[in-house]
Amino acid sequence: MGFDGKVEGVRLGSGEIERLVKSLNFEKLGGIIPAIAVGEDGRVLMLAFMDEEALRRTLSTGMMHYWSRSRRRLWMKGEESGHYQYVLGVYADCDSDSLLFKVRQVGNACHTGEGTCFHKPVVEHLAAWEVPAELERVVKDRIANPREGSYTSKIASGGLAKAAKKVGEEGVEAALAGVAESKERTISEAADLIYHLIILLQMKGISLEDVYSELRKRRR
Repeated sequence: MGFDGKVEGVRLGSGEIERLVKSLNFEKLGGIIPAIAVGEDGRVLMLAFMDEEALRRTLSTGMMHYWSRSRRRLWMKGEESGHYQYVLGVYADCDSDSLLFKVRQVGNACHTGEGTCFHKPVVEHLAAWEVPAELERVVKDRIANPREGSYTSKIASGGLAKAAKKVGEEGVEAALAGVAESKERTISEAADLIYHLIILLQMKGISLEDVYSELRKRRR
């Protein structure tokens, strides 16, 4: 079952909400079900729990509500931090005992300040195609939430001109390496160039998807 939305804070009517509530198995875990929040970029943001009332409140307001097992009460994501989650879609799993929500996240999802609650790698291997998007996410977060000691935050704090200058410098170094240095050195300089270019793009409000869309037009 899925309800897709194209606007911020999708809301459902009472009839639709009750049909969904009745279709789910809340009894399996004693009146609650797992609720997974996924961002617009597909990244898993957090796992929490909902009781029937939390689900009703979520779908009637368009804002994520959860049931706190420790505090034994209903709570709205962002009620204290301002880091709200707006509902874009909701999907039930094959056993109808858990839900996945597609959300628009305001600020960071994790109370630690991280963009996702799943920020502690145990075993990690990114496929080549995942690396640019992951780097873009990190850069975006470091710009929006500057950190002491972060090189990305330092470059961004210098403004657009400083970021553009770094792209120019790295471009020259990559070109020189391509002509006169080893393959390994060229790879290193190319990585530096791409990294600094992503910083510049983010500061301009341009995503990699915007660039990919332009590249698609150039397949000749």
